[in-house]
Amino acid sequence: MRRLALAALLALAAVPAAAEVVSTETTGPSPRWGAFQLSFATLEPNIDSGTFSGGLTNTPYATVFGTSRPLLTQILFSRSAWMTEVGTLDVGLGIGYWQANGKGIAVTSSGTVTGGSTSLVILPLQLAAGYRFDIFYDQWGVPFEPYARIALVNDIWWTSGQNGISSYTNPNTGQSSRGQGSTYGWAGTLGLALVLDALDPTMARQMDFDTGINHTMLFFDFTKGSVNDFGSNSSWQLAPSYWMWSAGILFVF
Repeated sequence: MRRLALAALLALAAVPAAAEVVSTETTGPSPRWGAFQLSFATLEPNIDSGTFSGGLTNTPYATVFGTSRPLLTQILFSRSAWMTEVGTLDVGLGIGYWQANGKGIAVTSSGTVTGGSTSLVILPLQLAAGYRFDIFYDQWGVPFEPYARIALVNDIWWTSGQNGISSYTNPNTGQSSRGQGSTYGWAGTLGLALVLDALDPTMARQMDFDTGINHTMLFFDFTKGSVNDFGSNSSWQLAPSYWMWSAGILFVF
């Protein structure tokens, strides 16, 4: 009798573990809600394409910060607004961080004088809408998904020196200006994502069951845009002159 009771207890203890293993095979993917991505790029704003006055050189950005392309880090959180067998339309908000460091310059009667350390910081905000062609993997089993995205951009920026935010007072008019503001524009992106689920489908299903992440992808894309207050003559160009590449990881959940 004791042996029978012990066998029954062992059988009951094994039921939850068995049920958990089976559930990843018998249930479908978890409901899809949105996506989150982390990307990295290199950026050199095309500030020197503008026209400058006040004794500045024709290439103030290159003169102060050089020609390197500092790292731009961005995140984008999206809500899946429309899903079909072909693909998913995502609408989301993004923010990033970029900083360039250099040496300030001053134009005097004796010529150009190099000053102390200075920096230019940009926080790009974006309202984005993108379409990802899920049919390639979900229907055809091809582990690549092309996508396209458009975005309205607001680059919040500031310049700083050894005493905080940079400022300038015009000696002729006495008018003072601070080195901070925001510049609006647009951007368009074309890219391709590698669906990592294809490398180990069993682990991918288990991750979906445990965390709700439907797919994990690595992506690479190119972006072209214009951030100069939509062509304003009083603005500057914070977008690069080239197609900017970016790479990162995407979680669909």
